[in-house]
Amino acid sequence: MTAGLHPRVARSRARALTAALELLVERGIAGTTIEAVADRSGVAKTTIYRQWPGQAALVQDAFDSLLQPPDAPDTGSVRGDLLLLVGGLADALSSSPAARLMPALIDAAERDADFAELHRRQAARRHAPVLRVLERAVRRGELAKDADLGLLLDLLSGPLFYRRMVSGGPLDRAYAERVVDHVLGRARNP
Repeated sequence: MTAGLHPRVARSRARALTAALELLVERGIAGTTIEAVADRSGVAKTTIYRQWPGQAALVQDAFDSLLQPPDAPDTGSVRGDLLLLVGGLADALSSSPAARLMPALIDAAERDADFAELHRRQAARRHAPVLRVLERAVRRGELAKDADLGLLLDLLSGPLFYRRMVSGGPLDRAYAERVVDHVLGRARNP
């Protein structure tokens, strides 16, 4: 993102993103205004507005700096690939600062079109590697040709988000493995 930027601009951008992340953790989305980021970072509001057209774009870049989706692995089996991806999601939901911010993003998406679009883009980026793995598994014959990949994606990630956001149950790689095995037990090509 910062490749090709003048070093001064890149430093200002980095300071603004750092301040935005701090504010997101401390105050949530509502408290992460352009003015608050300018105050915290020491970067002028005009400079911030040259980089981001508004709060939603700044928050998106801040989230993006925390949540870089992995590439779609290719271990040779759908189970191996999904264990890596779903296990990584469990790790991220357990330890990433972004996991603490997800409820605020979901709430903001319900109230504001810009944040709704941000949330859709974030979800699509997170889902892309899993969908690639599932599509490859269909091509390999590991999953049925008529498998509902959207449903499988929901079934693989939904329980982890439920544990993180609702039940508060243990969320670790062992749980992720049980989810993967349960979903694959129902979806494998006969």
